Amino acid sequence: MNLNAKRQGTTPLCLQNTREKNTLQHQGDKLTQFAVNGLQEHQQFIGQHIQSQPVKAIFFRSNLINSSFNKILFANLTLNRCYLENLIFEDCVMRNVWFSYCVIVQPVVLRRCNVAGMRLLNVHRRMFVFEECTGVGELLIS
Repeated sequence: MNLNAKRQGTTPLCLQNTREKNTLQHQGDKLTQFAVNGLQEHQQFIGQHIQSQPVKAIFFRSNLINSSFNKILFANLTLNRCYLENLIFEDCVMRNVWFSYCVIVQPVVLRRCNVAGMRLLNVHRRMFVFEECTGVGELLIS
């Protein structure tokens, strides 16, 4: 894992601009979020704030930039070969979360999360900031 990725010129994956599809939508006075389920392949997620909804998804070769996940018990979340920048998880249970072969430009911040059983495949633990987390000693790293 390259800890100096941004300085050495790492850029997000070249994808079609799908920001309109994957941002929060306004309907009248109500704020509607897109569903984070199924396979999200070759997509771009910028400024997403997912909160208190079920998440069972696979992100493959996607960009997740300036996004956050709040108060979520993940049924399954796999981030495979993604570009991650300024990603935040707060009050989440990360047991069923996989990070594999991701390019992480800024460390992923985990606040008050239970990270026991979170899996890191070819991603270094130094790319994660654990703030008041439990189960840090039980990460699965390979």
